[in-house]
Amino acid sequence: MPVLAPRHAISLAYAGLFFGIGIYLPFFPVWLEGRGFDAAMIAYALAVPFGVRLFTMPLGGLAADRSGRPRATLIVYALMTALAFCAVALAPSAALMLVALAVAASFWQPSLPVLDAYTVARRAEGLVDYGRVRVWGSLSFIVGNFAGGFLLGGLPGDAVVWFIVAGSLMAALAALALDEVEPAPRTAAARGWPKVSAVLAVAIIAAALVQSSHATLYAFASLSWRAQGLSDAMIGTMWATGVIAEVVLFRYATRVTRAFGPALLLAIGGLGGVIRFGAMSLDAPLVLLPVLQVLHAATFGCTYLGTVEMVARHAPAGRGTAVQALAAWATTIAMALATLASGPLWQAYGAHAFLFSAALAGAGGIIALLAARR
Repeated sequence: MPVLAPRHAISLAYAGLFFGIGIYLPFFPVWLEGRGFDAAMIAYALAVPFGVRLFTMPLGGLAADRSGRPRATLIVYALMTALAFCAVALAPSAALMLVALAVAASFWQPSLPVLDAYTVARRAEGLVDYGRVRVWGSLSFIVGNFAGGFLLGGLPGDAVVWFIVAGSLMAALAALALDEVEPAPRTAAARGWPKVSAVLAVAIIAAALVQSSHATLYAFASLSWRAQGLSDAMIGTMWATGVIAEVVLFRYATRVTRAFGPALLLAIGGLGGVIRFGAMSLDAPLVLLPVLQVLHAATFGCTYLGTVEMVARHAPAGRGTAVQALAAWATTIAMALATLASGPLWQAYGAHAFLFSAALAGAGGIIALLAARR
């Protein structure tokens, strides 16, 4: 008998995973710069996890479907993530640090499709509301932003990594409280790669393009804002502003999804990206940054909700985790390529590199409209 109700355990698992992400996205590039990495090397280091996940993301989803035990899968993935980030902090050289980072990526991001699929399955049973449990991940992301912004300046430099370790351990403890699912009967269809319909494939491509439009933002926004004179506390606040808008969206996710449908949500994400990154490419004044950050609710939030709901509606029965992992895999491919491109583009053009982001978002939005027509 689980100690916590499903909604509480799932909420805590999301909180643990996203607390680490809330530290990683704004402050890991700063940590890398402190280790002596230049812009090209920072982009390379951030692209390494994406490259590794090209192989581990779909395998992680398939393994979860094959075992039928998401609780055990999440515990193992979270513990391995924590252990790998310990190695990142303690690595004596840049090469070994990159190896440890690759190992961490093998387990960290595959945790999210497993947890998403588990949550959607519990939603179908009437036990949870997806948006209201997922929102705790966004809230925890904000806590990570503020913790990094207000605390890291007075702590040793490696505190960035140890905060990520703490978030992974929290996710593992929360997963212990989940109710395990009995393995489903292993049919031939359940053992192979899941079949994906044409409309779902188009939607996954659209989502991958829109999400990859964030690559330049994730890699260089914090460094750019610091160069413009923002303190770490203000940088954390800027990141948190976007996620607060995302929190509001997730709070009403069920209503929003019913009103617009998943394909149109993806298209809204693409349009938001064109506006957001187009403005940032013009080196918008700092006073406009909070407004542009609010568009994160569209560029990330609507795209994320549209992807999860599209998979929930169109994935073959019993293959939700594997298809969620495939969707995340496609995003990983696009994000890895966009991140690798962001380094040279930033060195050559500075803030104008965000035009590349706007183009990716626009392409994803157009493809999403094709999915909507289908």
